[in-house]
Amino acid sequence: MTATTAALSDKLQSPSKVRPAGQAFTSEAGGKTQKKKKKTSATAIPHRYLNDPIPVIPQEESLATPERIAAAWEFFRKMGSPKFHVAPMVDQSELAYRMLCRKYGATCAYTPMLHGRLFVEGEKYRKEHFTTCPEDRPLLTQFCAHDPEVLLTAARYVEKDCDGVDINLGCPQRIAKRGNYGAFLMEDLDVVRDMVRKLATELSIPVTCKIRVFPQEEPNGKEKTLQYAKMLQDAGCSLLAVHGRTRDQKRCKEIRADWNIIKAVKDHLDIPVLANGDIRHLADAKKCLEYTGCDGVLSAETLLTNPALFSEEKSELGVPDCPEEPCLMLLEYLDLCEKYPTPQRMVRAHVHKLLGSWFSVFPDVRQRMNNEVSTIELYRNVANEMIGLIKAHEAAKDAKTEDALAAPAVTVSP
Repeated sequence: MTATTAALSDKLQSPSKVRPAGQAFTSEAGGKTQKKKKKTSATAIPHRYLNDPIPVIPQEESLATPERIAAAWEFFRKMGSPKFHVAPMVDQSELAYRMLCRKYGATCAYTPMLHGRLFVEGEKYRKEHFTTCPEDRPLLTQFCAHDPEVLLTAARYVEKDCDGVDINLGCPQRIAKRGNYGAFLMEDLDVVRDMVRKLATELSIPVTCKIRVFPQEEPNGKEKTLQYAKMLQDAGCSLLAVHGRTRDQKRCKEIRADWNIIKAVKDHLDIPVLANGDIRHLADAKKCLEYTGCDGVLSAETLLTNPALFSEEKSELGVPDCPEEPCLMLLEYLDLCEKYPTPQRMVRAHVHKLLGSWFSVFPDVRQRMNNEVSTIELYRNVANEMIGLIKAHEAAKDAKTEDALAAPAVTVSP
């Protein structure tokens, strides 16, 4: 409704002034008609990516030659045939957190998504957003872009410091739509093809891609996804990560990933394929590998609350060794932040992710923390305070349980 709608609301509620179907709203100010905006669902207007054909690369122009397919597998083997991957996360899969995840079982990691144009234009951006060390391998550096030349220029800055360059073709967020990158390039697959081919032919290290799938309920949804994956392989992609959700399926906790289409892509391609989606703990990772036949899995959101997700020494179901384990993990992460200097905005985000469940029990601690200037020492003090509070909280629960068990049974007379 518009700002003039108090009176309009009264009009609509009056039986004598019910608006006939199809008639436009009329405001009292000047009697001008104002068309009511019709709400439409996300799929009411067909997306180009649902209708446009997938570009086909002729066999004589395909880079998926037997020699290049063999090279793709050699690249994967040289990385150690990694099964457990830290997914790319904006401002979250930075060096310090990658190293924490590697300590607890991750065998490969992606950098955060880097903006190709900003990476080319700004030295400050490069120094802040791309950091690594000799132990941070194997490493895939991910860029978002929509210009092959800009992408190549950005990739050349990092090609000596990582194992491969990944193109983000899966980001579903609104900022990706505004910037014309990520999953919204599914409406411009000629550009996607050209970017992959540009890197595959002019970069000294392999190019990899991360995608989302086409809606499987749409006509030819499966076929389009398989054609898309095949196009990327033919353009020169050496490793493909497939997120088993569409670009409209952003709420990962509410919508299950489709492992069936991931399996279909794996069966359809000749290069290594990674699965992404619904990897909540190590048992899920193993189940996904077995079901899809993929060569590895990625996890993102769950790793932010449990960096030990891939550890063979921890619970396969992600159950913490002790209630205060998130605090202990945070202390380890803070030590790594001192070793590998990390922007405070990234540190603060990890603090909230790691301690989030306990902050709901002790909100006053979170409130006090949020009122302070962000420092490593502040967060270390918060972690230590929370350890004490959690232990006291659990002891009180245990005592209450013991008292309940020790209470005499109440008998009811007939």
